[in-house]
Amino acid sequence: MYLEDHKIAPETLISKSDDSFTLEFSLTEECDFFDGHFPEIHLLPAVAQIDLMMHFAKKYFGDKGYAIATKRTKFGAPIFPGYTVRLNVKYNSEKNSYAYKFTNPEESKTYSSGAFSLGN
Repeated sequence: MYLEDHKIAPETLISKSDDSFTLEFSLTEECDFFDGHFPEIHLLPAVAQIDLMMHFAKKYFGDKGYAIATKRTKFGAPIFPGYTVRLNVKYNSEKNSYAYKFTNPEESKTYSSGAFSLGN
């Protein structure tokens, strides 16, 4: 229900291993994440990007805990309504952390990237 609730197109899984996955999904114009962040410019807020990353990490890795600290988080380019984005997430079991990257489908532009330590 998560994607339907936010009016996000279902994801397409591109690759999956025990410690990483890559997928793509489209953000419709109707996605409620775009509402009210900036009234004049609709862009995907950082908190929504993190929420999406955690949603998909839980879906594909199971519940490893919640984000307790962020490292190296960078926002390089805005994500606008109608964009299709690629998300790559890697799980590091030794550090109990996720590293993620949002890019365009060709992976020629990075929208955001970072890492999160997890706690229970």
